[in-house]
Amino acid sequence: MKKIPAAYTQKFFYHFTHIDNLESILQHGLLCTNEKTASGINHANVALAEIQQRRSKMQVSCGPQGNVHDYVPFYLCQRNPMFLHILNTKNIDMCDIIFLTIDISRITENDVVFCNASANTDMPPDFFSDPKDLDQLDWTAIDANSWSPKDDDERHRRMAEVLIYKKVEVDEITKIFVCNDRAKTKVLEIFSKTQRKAPNISMANSRNGENFYYTKFMLNRNSEPLITGPKGLRARYHTAVKTILQERTHNTEREYKFKNIADCLKKLSKNFSAIKELDDIYGLKTDNLMHRETVSDHTLNVVRELEKLDYFKKASRSVQEVLKLSAYLHDIGKGPKSMWKDGIQKVYPDHPADGPKMLTRILVEDFEELTDYEIRMICLLVTYHDLIGEIIEKGRDIQQLIHIIENQHDLEMLETLNYADVSAINKTWAHNFKSNVKKIRSEALKKFI
Repeated sequence: MKKIPAAYTQKFFYHFTHIDNLESILQHGLLCTNEKTASGINHANVALAEIQQRRSKMQVSCGPQGNVHDYVPFYLCQRNPMFLHILNTKNIDMCDIIFLTIDISRITENDVVFCNASANTDMPPDFFSDPKDLDQLDWTAIDANSWSPKDDDERHRRMAEVLIYKKVEVDEITKIFVCNDRAKTKVLEIFSKTQRKAPNISMANSRNGENFYYTKFMLNRNSEPLITGPKGLRARYHTAVKTILQERTHNTEREYKFKNIADCLKKLSKNFSAIKELDDIYGLKTDNLMHRETVSDHTLNVVRELEKLDYFKKASRSVQEVLKLSAYLHDIGKGPKSMWKDGIQKVYPDHPADGPKMLTRILVEDFEELTDYEIRMICLLVTYHDLIGEIIEKGRDIQQLIHIIENQHDLEMLETLNYADVSAINKTWAHNFKSNVKKIRSEALKKFI
């Protein structure tokens, strides 16, 4: 009889999935990819396509054999580099991801194999079916809490997998980890709806050694996801617009810094720091290798690149003003300087998500005259100033663009600011942007046909 070595008897392994898949899992069990395909079961997919292609061809050398897609995959690590990579695509909301937990004793069954690294590389890892070979795994890497393994090899060793052939029964799931109370409530509702008894549903807590989720702890914002997903970002954008429109109607007695956008732009041309949030990024250094200059210098370069564009030159004065103010404000989420150690901004891909709250203060308190169009468009442009570029360069889902645009004008404005931003960073990227944006535009505009 197979036996788990004493050093590992308290271990577990984990499968992460989108919360929207849970009801189907409760109905059908946790199925391998090939079984789901054969049964016509469609799940919300959080996997990366190029990795799945490799897994579909990788042969398992022991146990029931077959290929990796004949198995339900689990990770032995909690702090999962693959999960972090998926979050950085900005295509999922972190709190929609749940972790299904199984006791390591399941490894003693004949339908289970495990490997000493992730099963997603060109060179396959070593596969095992005898629990004594758990000693072959790099447990220092697997149990590490650091976000960044020292090299690619360590990253793959951390993601050693347990693979269960064909199917995992729901009753084998001993615990489900969730991100917050809302997710916990939803999981419990799904179990109740399907008339199944729920296992222990627990909010992961790093103080208890439950290090599944990535937050902005480095900014002392432990309750916030490291990356704001598409639903969360859309909510921030809509909330900002709604709040600004409401608050402006209640502040008729306020003293304002600027009469209107034209007045603001005139003052900004003389003093970059005329808006508090711009003063907060003035001279802010960055360790982002993609930026060679301070955040304020980059911002001014974006403004200059914008003014060169044909769309800007041909636009009405009001459209020019909205675009130019949005260019000034597009990176305010990288500040203030005080939130960065030694006043040097770290790479911060979630900075657009911090923009809407800052815009709420600016557009409510600093401007006497703003139209509803100007408010909505500035919020749209600042919140999504990187969206089209990331669809092209990083595989961000085009549906995010389709969801937020209300007309062709929205798309053209976003495209113009996105291009100015990319041009100020890297001319090669700008060329690639221009080469690929027509396809993005064509797909997005189908919404209005």
